[in-house]
Amino acid sequence: MRTTSYSHTHQEKPDIKPNYSHDFLFQMIDSISDPIIVKDRQHRWILVNKASCKLIGYSSEILIGKSDYDFFSQGDADTLRREDEAVFTRGISQENSVYITDAKGVKHLISRKTSLFQDGVDKEFLVITIQKIIESPLVQPQTHTNLLQQRQAELAEKAALAAFHVEINHAITEGHTLQVTLKLCTQAMVNCLDAAFARIWTLNSEENVLELQASSGIYTHIDGPHGRVPVGMFKIGLIAQERQPHLTNQVLEDPRVGDKEWAKREGMVAFAGYPLILEDNLIGVIAMFSKQPLSESTLEALKLAANEIALGIKRVKTEQALKESERQYRQLVETSQDMIWTLDTQGCWTFVNPAVKDIYGYKPEEIIGHHYSEFEPPEQTLKNLKIFSRILSQESVFHYETVIISKDGRRVNLLCNASVVKDDAGNIVGVTGTATNITELKQAEATVSRNNAILTAQQEASLDAILIIDENRRVASYNNNFSQLWKLPEELINNGDDHQLLEYVLNQLAQPQEFISQVEYLYQHPEENSFDEILLKDGRILDRYSAPVIGSEGDYYGRIWYFRDITGRKQAEVALLESKQQLKNQAQELEEALCQLQRSQTQLIHNEKMSSLGQLVAGVAHEINNPINFINGNIEPASEYTQDLLSLLELYEQEYPQPVARIQELAEDIDLDFLKIDLPRLLSSMKVGADRIREIVLSLRSFSRLDEAEMKDVDIHQGLDSTLMILQNRLKGSDRYAKIEVIKDYGQLPPVECYPGQLNQVFMNLLANAIDALDEIRTTEKTPTINIRTQLADHNQVTISIADNGIGISEKIKKRIFDPFFTTKSVGKGTGMGLAISHQIITEKHGGSLQCVANPQRGTEFIIKIPISQER
Repeated sequence: MRTTSYSHTHQEKPDIKPNYSHDFLFQMIDSISDPIIVKDRQHRWILVNKASCKLIGYSSEILIGKSDYDFFSQGDADTLRREDEAVFTRGISQENSVYITDAKGVKHLISRKTSLFQDGVDKEFLVITIQKIIESPLVQPQTHTNLLQQRQAELAEKAALAAFHVEINHAITEGHTLQVTLKLCTQAMVNCLDAAFARIWTLNSEENVLELQASSGIYTHIDGPHGRVPVGMFKIGLIAQERQPHLTNQVLEDPRVGDKEWAKREGMVAFAGYPLILEDNLIGVIAMFSKQPLSESTLEALKLAANEIALGIKRVKTEQALKESERQYRQLVETSQDMIWTLDTQGCWTFVNPAVKDIYGYKPEEIIGHHYSEFEPPEQTLKNLKIFSRILSQESVFHYETVIISKDGRRVNLLCNASVVKDDAGNIVGVTGTATNITELKQAEATVSRNNAILTAQQEASLDAILIIDENRRVASYNNNFSQLWKLPEELINNGDDHQLLEYVLNQLAQPQEFISQVEYLYQHPEENSFDEILLKDGRILDRYSAPVIGSEGDYYGRIWYFRDITGRKQAEVALLESKQQLKNQAQELEEALCQLQRSQTQLIHNEKMSSLGQLVAGVAHEINNPINFINGNIEPASEYTQDLLSLLELYEQEYPQPVARIQELAEDIDLDFLKIDLPRLLSSMKVGADRIREIVLSLRSFSRLDEAEMKDVDIHQGLDSTLMILQNRLKGSDRYAKIEVIKDYGQLPPVECYPGQLNQVFMNLLANAIDALDEIRTTEKTPTINIRTQLADHNQVTISIADNGIGISEKIKKRIFDPFFTTKSVGKGTGMGLAISHQIITEKHGGSLQCVANPQRGTEFIIKIPISQER
């Protein structure tokens, strides 16, 4: 049951004020015969009455502010602490009986009641009333021995804890490094607190990781999985995250102890871990395992040590940072290329760093004690005396330049920064400062000044108008030609108003926005050069060139712009271009006329050849046709006569089976039996040959078409077959070449109105080209094939396709295949006009199209499309 009360230090004012004082209350409590004790939340005694002092054997002055552990044995105090903490935790009053030992060593069995109270600000207190005291009998010798041993153990523990605090204090005040300091602390925990092993981690705040710095006891290594513990993980990380200690005397039952098999095997009983916190900042974690239970006094000692170690870590880190800062300062002073110096109030050197050797040429010991004026040229002495006086008379840092004479006689320019030095009382005791050798800088400034003069002269000598814009897009300079080219008014020249100047220039441009876009692009791409032409509103044309100004180290310093008036040149170029174009047009017309003439000549020659060939073919066909007609007309009667003679001979043989000897001999000599069999065959063979010759003659006459009108309805298939007949000799195979297979896929075509002779000429060219292409594969295992396909197409047209499975032609050659005089054949093998003439015949004479479809290694196909009837 939680009870609310009011202490004498936090009393609320009731509506009706009591008429008694605090002293009266204390007198009343003291008058009670039963002992009464009041404890705060830290288990310290804050109020005891006279009966309590009598029972325990100490005065109230000694008891107030102490705890049970200061007067009772370890075991009794542990029991009292456990019972009191239960009341604090549960808020329920509790009665129990416990043993205590008074100051004389007498053991008492007491019955006590413990209740929880709160004051006006919710602070918690325990009020303990001892209701009954049972005096123990006289202490027996054995009991006295046990008490003595217990007291000795308590004294030994207190001595160990005292030694622990001494060792901790010694470790953190001896000025060791952080790891040595923490190693001494963990050794003290092992030596004085009987820890099996102890460890200390420090926080790496950047990575939020605890880093193991020291480990003593049965484990001394600081690497491995415990070397880096993330905050919030494992029991150590949780202590850091929660900023609360983790304490247990029952390791095997602690859920935060992960490897309980290890704990059991090693005999671990207790664990204590405290966060190291200083000024609300987490510094690290201290932890230990023990094979014995940890007493309250040991835990309290460890808690105090954690605070001391946290402070020690902070101090060691601060000392280390200070030492590192001092080391860096010494290193900076000793390695600085600038001279660092100190003068007394009389102007004599009291300190110089090693850089004085590089600047003055003297070692530090050679210059200390001398007056600064001993190393100056005479004309500088009075100037520096005034400067020195000004430095002594002002508080701020003074900047100045001076000149000294080095040991080897060189004049050295120095840039100095100086300020006064004061003692603790604020009195000026000297001057300190730095000196930088700026001799090369001065020389560079002179070089820059000279180069600027040369650059200005170059700009003015240039024929171009030059404008230089710096890296901040400010006008750096421009030459006189720029002013003249852009017709700058007098009030704008070198008046420093960049905006007004650039606006004046932009207002003269015919397309200012385009120019501005180009300028912005160049500023976004500073490494690029740019050249173009710009048009002004007054009709002038300017060349504009821009290039970046890049230093030797790649630094960007702006842009340089060149402008040149090219109006006259552009006018001359236009006139020249017009003349060139006229000449080009004339040359092109002549070239086209020449090509047309060559095509006409070739066409005439070719037509004449074909005409002569047609006349020759027709004449040969006519000459052959007459004897063939005679032979055909006589073969049939000859066959009938021969059959009659053979019948007569057979009749003779039947009537005269035994002829005379002369007839018998002649029959044997002429092999009469064979003659009777072979003669009919011979006549039949002659008829077949005569019929074949007749077919050839018809094909020749059909190909020549000399007996037909120029434009006529013809059978396309007959023209194709006639052409194949003429090319039959090239299609045949031999011992060296395979026969070319011709596959005809003829569709149902109506008669087509065309020029039969010219169309046959196209068939001849395309089939001859196909045979030429197949000649290259006729020696391989691949069967050379020509596919001829005809079919009706849309729009009153017929399609004739002639395809081969040769090596094909490339895309580059296909683009020129119908060009006049273009040929891929060797010299003497072709004129390059066959396909050009074919294309002309199909497109111009018949209003059709001739298309080539070809892929390398996959053959070539020519597709002819012509109308069935020609438009009149």
